[in-house]
Amino acid sequence: MKQQVRIEKYIGDITTLSRKVIKQKLKQKAIKVNGILITELIKINPEKDIVELDGSKLEYNKFQYYMFNKPAGFITANNDWYSSTIFDILGLKRDKFFAFGRLDKDTEGLLIISNDGKMCHTLLSPKNHVPKKYLVRVDKKLDSEVLNKNLPIKINDEFTVENYLFEKINDKTCYITIYEGKFHQVKKMFATQGCSVLYLKRIQFGKLQLDPNLKLGSIRKLTEEEIKLMQEK
Repeated sequence: MKQQVRIEKYIGDITTLSRKVIKQKLKQKAIKVNGILITELIKINPEKDIVELDGSKLEYNKFQYYMFNKPAGFITANNDWYSSTIFDILGLKRDKFFAFGRLDKDTEGLLIISNDGKMCHTLLSPKNHVPKKYLVRVDKKLDSEVLNKNLPIKINDEFTVENYLFEKINDKTCYITIYEGKFHQVKKMFATQGCSVLYLKRIQFGKLQLDPNLKLGSIRKLTEEEIKLMQEK
């Protein structure tokens, strides 16, 4: 038999709500257990009791997956002594969740946040070559023959980008899809062609696209369809 747990912990583990917000929900009469409104924090049996929040039934899943539209100005880390991290604004427990991969401090866009270490390892494994698509704006005209023909780009003596997809939007804006995740890779690729990246936003990870309705700095749970899409090769 599963041990009883405090309802605020149960709700907090399933949602992104803090203990303070859960208490507010309690005062607002927004929490039911087995169809009965509760007025105080109680213990429940997750295997037997049915918990509803704002009229919706809560279901516990061991692994949770979120889409986050990262704003610039935050580093992709759980903790840092010197800089603000994404977990300062996520509303998730930084000791239980982590990001799938990283985005630079000044880069915006799609990050997957989860507690599923196995899936994270699979998606980030270099042998799987999971595509990552970015929207890029640079300071100079994109007239490089190398980029327009998707020719190999030598970053340094140890690394050459062999596989990528360049899609020009206008003279200074493009999409680029890469299949590795080297440090500052996109910026370095454009630097070899005489361009500085002014704006960088990840819009796709694998087959999962950034929700255009998800505001910058916002987070939401992935749907079942999106989770399946993320797992597809």
